[in-house]
Amino acid sequence: MSADLEDQHNEAVEDSLPDPPLPSYGRRLWEVVWAFLPLGWIAFGGPQAHIALMQERFVERKRWLDERRFVELLGLGQGLPGPTSTQMVVAVGTARAGPLGGLLAFFCFLYPAVVIMALAGLGVAQFLTPDNRPPWLDGVGAGAVALVASAAWRLGRVVVTTRLTMGLMLFGAAVAVVLRQPWVFPAVLAVGGLVTAIALRGQRPDSDDAAADRPLSNLGISPPVGAVLLVVFLGLLAGLIAARAYFDWTPLALAESFYRMGSLVFGGGQVVLPMMLTEVVTPGWVTEEEFLDGFALMLALPGPMFSFSAYLGAAYWGVPGALIAFVGLFLPGVLVIYAVLPFWERVRTRPLVSASLVGVNATAIGLVVAAVFLLWDRAVDSPAQAAIALLAFGAVMFFRVPAPLAIIGSGALAWLFHLVRM
Repeated sequence: MSADLEDQHNEAVEDSLPDPPLPSYGRRLWEVVWAFLPLGWIAFGGPQAHIALMQERFVERKRWLDERRFVELLGLGQGLPGPTSTQMVVAVGTARAGPLGGLLAFFCFLYPAVVIMALAGLGVAQFLTPDNRPPWLDGVGAGAVALVASAAWRLGRVVVTTRLTMGLMLFGAAVAVVLRQPWVFPAVLAVGGLVTAIALRGQRPDSDDAAADRPLSNLGISPPVGAVLLVVFLGLLAGLIAARAYFDWTPLALAESFYRMGSLVFGGGQVVLPMMLTEVVTPGWVTEEEFLDGFALMLALPGPMFSFSAYLGAAYWGVPGALIAFVGLFLPGVLVIYAVLPFWERVRTRPLVSASLVGVNATAIGLVVAAVFLLWDRAVDSPAQAAIALLAFGAVMFFRVPAPLAIIGSGALAWLFHLVRM
């Protein structure tokens, strides 16, 4: 039996088995902490690489979510303002252990990069500069590309099953590669959903996964609470903008600036950087040199790019500035994902929404495919790095090497190539 046939047979057998009972709530909270603590230290490569890590850990290995539900949440995060990978972290933690699980996952995933960036902003230590970038990071970047490619392959096998979905995946990938703008993410998802809503109207999309149609039983957020959170999100945005117009107060200016950026950005950290540069350099909060030094450090660290906010806030106004900037930038995305999840669980199985999801999920996979090419262009610029990416992809896909070990191995290979001057 070939490897692909064996995988399909194992998946069919597992799908036919009843779901095991959930552990106790306390144990699930501990599982969330134990699972996300190490991810914060190895999540190099940007949001798509983070998503690949989560897919490998929580879909392939732990099976907290099935592939279809994971892709749904990915499409949802890409269509909402805020950092997509962080919203996925919150969603996965919430799916396992409710809102508290989502918050624990959030803090466990973020704390390494946030603490280091805040310390750098305070001037306590200068960890890295462009002149002393360690060579092992070149391998980590190449390994991250391989993880994204493996995630695109695995998720695509589940979602892209017809000519229509294949066409939508290619459409999403091509548009994202050509038009590298923040509005592309929600726009292509909307187009994909509209196409299948029309093409599959009156039909129930094929699915042999009954678990994918069941609502999450332990979400822990009701629609009224979701509505309140949505009002809070919009109210804070309007209130902070209005208050800053009337009051000249440093904490208020920081909070309004970072909260507004977090509320209006689609597509993650790379997209928010130009806005950040304008917001913090133009008023003189930090110099352009300080901004670029911090950015170089952030590129060398794991975790979401939004952690850069802790550096900028600390550089301008110390520890209070770091806290305000960090909360301001991340809070909108967390509020939005918590607000939308309970409504999403109510509408996702309705025929029109189910038909739309076919296209949304296919174009979401297209965005992941596009990320492979975009990340390759940025992270792979030598034959040695290309070889590392190839070996990491093969290790994860065909030898079932865990993603963290693949990342560590990629860094070790890069160091070895550096020693032999390759």
